[in-house]
Amino acid sequence: MNHKVQQDSNLKAIKMHRILTMTCFIMTLFMATNSTNAEVVSIEATVKSVDAQNNKITVERKGKITELDVSKNTDISNLKAGQKITLSYHLDLETVLKIETPQDGSSSSPKIIALDELNIASPNFAPWISKDGLSIFWTRNDSIWEAQRKNVDEPFQKQSRLFEGFMPSVSEDGLYMVLCRQLEIGNKEMGRKLFFSVRDNIESDFSPPREIRELRDMGILMTPCISPDGLSLYLSCYGPADDQKGHWAVTRETRSSKWDIAKIHRILPHPNPIPATTPFVTDDGLSLLLTKRTNAAHGAFGEFIVLTRDSVKDDVFSKYEKQIEVDGELIIGRFPRYCPATHELFFSAPVSDGKGSEGIWCIRNFDLSK
Repeated sequence: MNHKVQQDSNLKAIKMHRILTMTCFIMTLFMATNSTNAEVVSIEATVKSVDAQNNKITVERKGKITELDVSKNTDISNLKAGQKITLSYHLDLETVLKIETPQDGSSSSPKIIALDELNIASPNFAPWISKDGLSIFWTRNDSIWEAQRKNVDEPFQKQSRLFEGFMPSVSEDGLYMVLCRQLEIGNKEMGRKLFFSVRDNIESDFSPPREIRELRDMGILMTPCISPDGLSLYLSCYGPADDQKGHWAVTRETRSSKWDIAKIHRILPHPNPIPATTPFVTDDGLSLLLTKRTNAAHGAFGEFIVLTRDSVKDDVFSKYEKQIEVDGELIIGRFPRYCPATHELFFSAPVSDGKGSEGIWCIRNFDLSK
């Protein structure tokens, strides 16, 4: 009996310690001065991530990071990682009641910018952006590079070369990468195939790339697009056989499983009347962005189009939605990659260097759903 009493006492002490620790953490993190209500404090913070589905945001203030519940009456769908906000936080309800963002007359209008900090050597193409929009992977010459930024208002820095390869695609957790690479067996050129690389955490290095052997016999493979969970892979095949050409999807059970080549399927109607390349499937799996090449004067570049499907259970993206425009002008480039967390569309297109070189571009304040 005494043992049970002691055990219950210990559990209560542990629970009370956790409550006090959390209370102290919140009060330390959100000590505010601009409050007229003792229950509600006004907090200035930086958005780290947004979970609109569950009405939660993760913010940083004074070097400390925490996740907060947000009132269902407060719209957080337009918040972006790296954005400065002022929020009204109810201490008793432990809920964010209101969020204000800095007012800028031009902030809501899409703006096309060249990422000059990345375009210091050419060519630069095939960008892939992390879920929070703060890390970017891309191809420079014949290698894959990585860079980071602190928020959307700052340039990408700490550029580093990872390894030889093209067209990177990285899972949501940043631990699994699919890439394109030239395969050689002995002295024989096998063409471009898909490889993968992994790492234990986002601070560690990626492993040397290894071929995805089960996909070798499909032909010339390029433009991989990995799903957020790393269990679905979209890719383009350029033959040599006509029945191999097109855009495909393949799945697997776990990250340690092989890709189920027996269940591979096309993601566009076949035969495909659209001369489209560089497929990108959005995180929800319902929209497909493509580069539509219909004007020979644009060379490898083209306009961006969006196709959709009703459910991820549908094999084919059969509904044509729209062309991507800014201020009524079509965007010409290739490799469109959308980041919903920051409302940015990344792509590659020619830069104004007098040489016709390719570089990385971004459309800020871009909402794909509109």
